[in-house]
Amino acid sequence: EEITAGLPSEFGFPMVAHPRDPLTVWTIPLTPRDKGRYMPDASAAVWRTHDGGGSWTRSGEGLPEHDAYVGVLREAMAGDALDPAGVYFGTSTGQLYGSGDEGRTWKLIADNLPPIWSVEAAVVG
Repeated sequence: EEITAGLPSEFGFPMVAHPRDPLTVWTIPLTPRDKGRYMPDASAAVWRTHDGGGSWTRSGEGLPEHDAYVGVLREAMAGDALDPAGVYFGTSTGQLYGSGDEGRTWKLIADNLPPIWSVEAAVVG
């Protein structure tokens, strides 16, 4: 079933499902290979659907708005089981970002890491 209508690209690797709501999903569209495989318009954003891909909302608050020539590999995005759910992703240029409010706003968690190939989330305690 095609769910890319409303996204800025039909290409992208990472996708994370909400731990309790099967219709909520987060993804990071990327430009195609021939255009560099980075975030469209070099503006970082995570896109969220609450209706199983029928419509999408862009969320970029706290992420770089310009010169974000970064990619995110398919295993480099994860979610946790908290309420509200947390969402995290790592970039090809070594930044780790996280959201504690289901992807509405974002914060830089770590910078200057090597390229991030995989992100896992766990609730401790």
